[in-house]
Amino acid sequence: MSQSRPNPPTTRTWRDIPQPVAPRMRTLGREGKKRLAMAIGNIVGLVLVLGGFGWGIFEVIVLWETNPTRITAPTKGVPVRDFAVRTDGVLDKEWVARTLLLPKDTGLMELDLVDLKRRLEESGQVSKAVIERRFPDVLVVTLQERTPVARVMARIGNAAPVSFMIARDGMVYSGFGYDKGMSEELPFIDGVKLVREGSGFARISGMEAVADLLGTAQASAPALYRSFKVVSLARFALDRTLTVKSTEVEVITFGSSEDSFYRQLARLDYILEETRQQNIAGQIKSVNLAIGDKQVPISFETTLNDRTAPAASALRSASPSGPGPFALPPRNTSPSQRDF
Repeated sequence: MSQSRPNPPTTRTWRDIPQPVAPRMRTLGREGKKRLAMAIGNIVGLVLVLGGFGWGIFEVIVLWETNPTRITAPTKGVPVRDFAVRTDGVLDKEWVARTLLLPKDTGLMELDLVDLKRRLEESGQVSKAVIERRFPDVLVVTLQERTPVARVMARIGNAAPVSFMIARDGMVYSGFGYDKGMSEELPFIDGVKLVREGSGFARISGMEAVADLLGTAQASAPALYRSFKVVSLARFALDRTLTVKSTEVEVITFGSSEDSFYRQLARLDYILEETRQQNIAGQIKSVNLAIGDKQVPISFETTLNDRTAPAASALRSASPSGPGPFALPPRNTSPSQRDF
């Protein structure tokens, strides 16, 4: 009896061995490439739309600030009903309305704010104007005004002479709303030539020194300040000196570079007080305070006699240690007048 044999095992190859390797990436087919192109196109389109939207907003903002009437051209909008005026000076709402001269029923959005700002500042009294819209119908005007320090008389053409105000920066303007007493107390400026510039005058150089002198006198010597009637800038460009005509002295010379105005005013007060106490004959014709501390040249209107000569000589070398009481009786003098 023959013994049966089991079936021999099936022959295996290397392909039957498990391979722990990731399968190869298949290349994109036609559909995959199409979907990728559409995704890229959508991204690019979104970027362009967002960029265009942002540019449009930018253009609207620029147009609003420069020429808002182009935005609101189809509709006039709500007319301006009132002005809200804020200022650090004396100008009021009536002056603003009269200066701007807005046509009746002008819409708030129709206004050219740049042009309105120019009109206000052309007056000269306004150094800076800021204009804003307050919806629905109020125009807000904020003013920064110049302060006058002196006056000048001018005749334009065949018209009668007119008094103009002069600010610290040399701006010449008509002036509105000032107290009459304050205006009449301001000294006049002489030794200058007004030059027409546009609708006004060119600025006067040297007014900063004049403002410093008058401001110091007004604060520390009000009686002396009230006696100053005319300040001349005729010599300022040559040697930076100011000459003042007062009710006490015909010509007072101040130096703007050698010494402080406070000390010069103190010496002037000392000289005037000594003159009154010593009963020196004749009004003082000139005092030159621009030379120095030790020697102050003084001249008198009349010839001094032998009794008063030594006293006058002593005054010429007077040098007070500090300011004394400032008290001078004011008098009225006629200001100089210039024709143009």
